[in-house]
Amino acid sequence: MTPTVRLPALVIWLAIVWALLWGDFSVGNLLAGVGIALFVVWVGRPTDTHATQLTSFHPVSAVAFLGYFAVELVRSNLEVAWAVIRPRPNLNTAIVAVPMHVASDGIVTVVANAVTLTPGTLTVDVHEPGDGTPSVIYVHVLQFDDVESVRRDVLRLEQLAVRAFGTKEQRADIERVAASAATGTPPTEERA
Repeated sequence: MTPTVRLPALVIWLAIVWALLWGDFSVGNLLAGVGIALFVVWVGRPTDTHATQLTSFHPVSAVAFLGYFAVELVRSNLEVAWAVIRPRPNLNTAIVAVPMHVASDGIVTVVANAVTLTPGTLTVDVHEPGDGTPSVIYVHVLQFDDVESVRRDVLRLEQLAVRAFGTKEQRADIERVAASAATGTPPTEERA
């Protein structure tokens, strides 16, 4: 498994978050953010993050991921609000096991957090097999219709996350899985 985050990129990202939280992009505040970020990285020692590894970031795809997530956020907020104010709430909850298709801790984290941040869904557990195969996330759903619709929604999030932050190989793998899901045929393995 190849991590896709480089240590300097993480420090820069944390410094930008620091500046956004303060609402001040002055040189002094950005330098303070870099200092805080370095301290956090030194204390936290994030796993799978090394200074020499390449960052995989595709800005146009990242904007598409954020746009899709924003639309889903608004839609799910409206659905949950309607479920709450309805005179007789008709909640049908379930926990669904959703197998991921890419074995990347970073992608799994992005998808699991996106699921949790969306009202009406919550990532309750992530099972990591430890043998290099993709993880399985367990999603609690407030308005459960069927297993396949939940898995299809999470696959869409995973596909967009891989397009934004995945390697070339991961992007090819997820496109093959998405194409097979669209046609209803099992994905085929490419042989060299």
